[in-house]
Formats: sequence, structure tokens, C-alpha cells
Amino acid sequence: MNRINIKLTILGFSLLLWGCEGYLDEKPNQNLVVVNTLADVRSLLDNSSVFNEQPVLGVLAADNYYLADDGVADLSVYQIGSYFWMDDPFQGDYVGDWISPYEQVFYANVALDALADLGENEGEESAKLRGEALFHRAYAYYQLLQYFAPPYQMAGGNDQLLGIVLKDSPDVNEVAFRSNLEECYRKVLDDLNEAVTLLPDFQLPKTRPSKVSALGMLSRLHLTIFDYQAAAATAREALELYPDRLDFREADENARFPFERMGKEVMYYSALLTIAFNYSSQVYVDTVLAASYQENDLRLPVYFDSVGPNRLSYTGRLSGTTGMFGGLSVGELELNLAEGLARTGDEAGSIAVLEEFFSRRIAGDEIPAVDFEGKELIQFILDERRRELIGRGLRWTDLRRINQEADYKVTLEKSLNGQSYILEPNSLKYTYPIPDDEIILSGIRQNER
Repeated sequence: MNRINIKLTILGFSLLLWGCEGYLDEKPNQNLVVVNTLADVRSLLDNSSVFNEQPVLGVLAADNYYLADDGVADLSVYQIGSYFWMDDPFQGDYVGDWISPYEQVFYANVALDALADLGENEGEESAKLRGEALFHRAYAYYQLLQYFAPPYQMAGGNDQLLGIVLKDSPDVNEVAFRSNLEECYRKVLDDLNEAVTLLPDFQLPKTRPSKVSALGMLSRLHLTIFDYQAAAATAREALELYPDRLDFREADENARFPFERMGKEVMYYSALLTIAFNYSSQVYVDTVLAASYQENDLRLPVYFDSVGPNRLSYTGRLSGTTGMFGGLSVGELELNLAEGLARTGDEAGSIAVLEEFFSRRIAGDEIPAVDFEGKELIQFILDERRRELIGRGLRWTDLRRINQEADYKVTLEKSLNGQSYILEPNSLKYTYPIPDDEIILSGIRQNER
């Protein structure tokens, strides 16, 4: 855009993705916001209702919860179809998991264009804002890749797989097309690497990206693409920059919200999209997962409420609110570091990280002895990821990754009224279909299912 006065159209959600006939082509709401100063860009990027929400499909699709038969009546078509991995899970229903990230990409691109037009890219504030916009775009692309593109392949050939639509401009006239999977992950990597060089070490509020959160996302990304050395290195750097550690003894198990809002454990705040499934009284923690916690695990009373014999409800949201936390936490990065070290041969270093991790989560002096090695150590870490990161949607990404290894692959099973639903490792159903409206309007290729 060769202009200083950039008009932003606040768009309705009739369509899904911009292109010649996509998400941003129809503009039913013509409220205009003018961006012509750095302060305007700051206001745009501080819109947490846009940038600090993320998809919830990973919670629905994974195996951390089970739905009682009576609970189906409370859920939308999209939620039921996604939970049971139906062939056509959405059936034309609204899919915020697709819409919300592309809205974030659009506004991030608007901010980047505005900064370029303002001609202040050499200034400290301008550089910081550019870093934030790059982080938000990368975060959104990463989320989309976990649901609407096939898993990144450990065996290679990712340049032969379809990724997602990448948009580097808010131009509504650009034709939409899907880049290959390798290009998509490289784009996310490039945006995050540049963001690391531009952002301050830490920012408040924690809805604003920082160097810590960019490094944290790099660690998550590297884990996803099997670059375990880089996953460990970026996790370690983020943890060294961020000194706060939550001892779970500090959490108030009797409070409605046991955790402080955006407290010590939170490195970057984002919440999962709100759906009925996350608040249903008919959704319970998987019994195998629930039984895997030690009796003196400090997470038990702050993560869960007992709602009947052998039935637990997940309530321990790090958000400190009714919202479901989906951002970056100290615990996630510690487990990234532990797995990265174990995968690259430093088992002693991995065990040391785990012992520090458990020292803040296990009551008394009964910290579990981590005396595993080799594949058993890695399996132990993967199991701990499931316990620690429940409720954030990360289990789905982990399953897409570990199912490519015979030693760790998992077959999922759910049931409804006596009928069993099975999801085999590496099934095509680990990739969700792009919403039908988008396929019709943009002409991009649909995922195989």
C-alpha cells in the first residue's frame, strides 16, 4: 500500500478467507478505523479479542476427555463431528478455528503494511511493533497448520504436501492458493526468527508478544518438525530469560480460580475459542489419564474437581478465569527442553530438568525418581506432557508427531450409545477439512479425508 492513511474494514464473518472471492471480499460492516500513527498500530495489535484467541479443535479431537452419551444434545454439529472424527465434521457449521487465525493474519498484515508506509522502521517502537505483528502472524499460521494441513513428516517429502494459504498482504484482490507444507513451516520459522531480533525480552501485559514468547513458539515449532536440538536450545534460552517459576503449593485449591490471572507460570497469554464442550457437565477427564497422576501430585486438586465416582472435571485453567488457557507456559518449555535433551543424547540433562519440574508439582519429599533411559525416558516425558498440558489443545499436535514413531504411536477410541469410533495412527483424519464455503468461494483444494 503506497499511502499513509490506511483504512481498516471491520469485517463480518459471512466469508472465510480473503482472496478474489474469499474471506475479505464481502464487507457487510463498513465501520472504518484509520491507522496513520504508531499509536494506531499499537491499538490495533493490543486488540486481545482478535489476537489472543486460538483454535479449540485440539481439545475436541484428542483423547484427554470423554463425552457422556447424554452430553451430545448440548453440542453443535461442528463439536460433535470434530469430537468423533466424522468424515464431514462441520457440515456447513461455523468454524472459528479457521476464521479466527486468518482474521489475525489479516490484521497482522495491516499492521506490517502500516509500519512500512509510515517509514519508521528504524525506530525502537516501530521495530517492536513489527516484531509483535510477525509473532501474531506466525502464531496464527502455526495453529492453522495443526488442523488444516497434514502433519509435518519426519521422513521428509514435506515439499510435496499441501499446506495452508499464506498471505503476506492485506490486499483483498490476491488470489488464494495453498503453499506446500515445507514452505508454510519455513514461513512461520522466518517470522519467529525475525521477531526474536525485534522484541524486548519481556512485556506486560502478557497478551503482548516478547522475545521470551517468540523463543517459546520457536521451541514448540521445532518440536513439531522433529528438530529436537533446536527445540531444546530455544526452550533453554526462553527459560533463562524468564525467571519466574510457580510452585504449585502457591495455588489456592479452594478458590474458584486456583491460579492467578496471567500469573508466574504464564509466559504468553492466549485463550482457546469458547465452545460448549469446554463447559459441559457431561465432559470428563479420560480415566486412564486421571489415574496416571500420583496421589501427592499438587496438580490434582487445582486441575480437577471430582464430580462423581471415578469422574473428574477439568477446571485448572492457567488463565485464572473461565477461559481455557492456550498460550505458552514455563511447564511446557521445561518439557520441551527435557524431551529435546533426551532425544539428542543428553539423558542426564533431561532428568535434571524433570527433577526441577517435579519439585514444584509434587508434595513433600516424594519427587518421583526419574531412573529411565532411552525410549522409556522419552515415553515418560510424553506421558508427562499429557498430564501437564491438559486442556490446551497440545495433545493433538503431539499425537500427530509421535504417531510417526512405532514406539510411541497411539490408537484413539471414543464411543457413543454403544457405537465405537476409532482413529488409527497417521489416519487422514488427523487433518481436518477446510470449511466447504471456503472451497467453493476460493477454489483451493480440499484435504483428503
